[in-house]
Amino acid sequence: MRAQFTLTSGESKRLIAKGVKALPIVKKALAEHTIILAGGTTNAFLAEEILGITIESKSTYTVGNITEGKTGVSDELTRIYPFIISKGKPLGPEIHWKDYLSKLESGDIFIKGGNAVDHTGLAAVAASNLSGGTIGAAAGSLYVRGIELIVPIGLEKLVPDVREAVEFMAGHRPDEAMGDTIGLIPMLGATVVTEITALEALFPVQVKCIAAGGINGSEGAITLVMDGEDSVIKEALKLIYSIKGEPRVK
Repeated sequence: MRAQFTLTSGESKRLIAKGVKALPIVKKALAEHTIILAGGTTNAFLAEEILGITIESKSTYTVGNITEGKTGVSDELTRIYPFIISKGKPLGPEIHWKDYLSKLESGDIFIKGGNAVDHTGLAAVAASNLSGGTIGAAAGSLYVRGIELIVPIGLEKLVPDVREAVEFMAGHRPDEAMGDTIGLIPMLGATVVTEITALEALFPVQVKCIAAGGINGSEGAITLVMDGEDSVIKEALKLIYSIKGEPRVK
């Protein structure tokens, strides 16, 4: 059986969050290890799924954003700082995620949103901070300590070639910008979780993206088709219908 459906950007983020939570490595980390849930609007959905909380304005769970047609940053006064989740429970706000980097060990996970992904599965994140932002601060510890990096990212952020984009940006910082000037940092070796990965983590199905974009609130939407056994597809559709109507992220 095959089923076709369209997801808005907000619906995609909810689905991806559910898919990340369903990954075996994440389940194990929630039971036995520590997760640093870095900034990102999709990670705000993931915080809700894991911790059972509600974050009304998802943009408060990120530093950088692209809104109103330009690059910028969230309001520092309302910003929610990244959760450190140890054995399924959040540590107190007095412990900053940067201070915890030196404590990370095998089995722990770092989850970071991104701004670009390509067909090879390579993802990158934009940064306006001259020290490279979150990933600039964390990457050394993650790679040296062998910490799993997971990047939840929607297919609305699909670009032709991340490596080419990174190399193009690396040699010359923009001289002018609409909003904050950004650089692009690749996240090599990351486990990238898109809508496709999420559905395939949740159900034994095959999924393809067949169209993207839309109008009247469906800008950034994607249209997918999933294939599988009748009973599985019907079960997966129940989940899809349950997330339809997810509010637009703001």
